[in-house]
Amino acid sequence: MKKFHMLLSLVCLLPLLSCTGNPLREFKILSVKIEPTELPSGGGTVLVEVEATRGDDARVDVIRQFGTPFAFVLFSVRLTSVTAFDLSKKRWKGSVQLPPNHGSEDIIYAFVINVEENDDWDERFFEVVVRAAPKSGSSGSQ
Repeated sequence: MKKFHMLLSLVCLLPLLSCTGNPLREFKILSVKIEPTELPSGGGTVLVEVEATRGDDARVDVIRQFGTPFAFVLFSVRLTSVTAFDLSKKRWKGSVQLPPNHGSEDIIYAFVINVEENDDWDERFFEVVVRAAPKSGSSGSQ
């Protein structure tokens, strides 16, 4: 019976060890700063800063959903390594340029922040909204 409990505990623990943001992993993202998270219809630049315990590389994957089951990675931006205030940590910075929105509905982009080291990684998800184009006034008033 003791072996069964150990096996059951292992089976329950394995998904936890493989998930992103695992609290038992030494390597993890500590903080992410994204500004702004809302842009006007003209689009613009979004600044991204990431701090992690370790890492060789950091990037932002920009994803957009097209219809219910379809989402695509539009592009990726590699972040630049910068000196961290705490030398035991790693930091990256970069910017993402989002295009104008000429449509009548807001466009929501998913930002997936990835930090990688060898075969290990951690990631976080954020949303950035590009507002709909302003509605033009109707010219049919009498």
